[in-house]
Amino acid sequence: MKITYKPAEELIILEMVEYSLDKLAQTGALIQDAGRPVILNWAEGVVFYHMPLPFNTKELLKERQQGRIYWASVIYAPLPEYRQTLKIGPRDIPIVATPNPLLIQAARWIKEQMSRRRSHRI
Repeated sequence: MKITYKPAEELIILEMVEYSLDKLAQTGALIQDAGRPVILNWAEGVVFYHMPLPFNTKELLKERQQGRIYWASVIYAPLPEYRQTLKIGPRDIPIVATPNPLLIQAARWIKEQMSRRRSHRI
């Protein structure tokens, strides 16, 4: 038997939006209300939720085989200290301190983008 591990070589994010923690929690609650589970990821001082493009077409499957993953969108907010949930009314939106290397690298990149944007503001 042969087992091959082929991690992604490139992550392509098609849309990303920075939210306040309150807006991120509200959006998470809306997604839950639509019947989709929401678990936020946390790493590198960033909390985020991503929506990957599924590998349901030949083109996307080929892209994955070539080492590329696509996220349709990611919403995020700065969260310097980890916490287990974001509270919105009586509801708790869970947050996982991710051990996933891809998600940690994505959080690091998102944090760099936040820093760059802030340094360009007047």
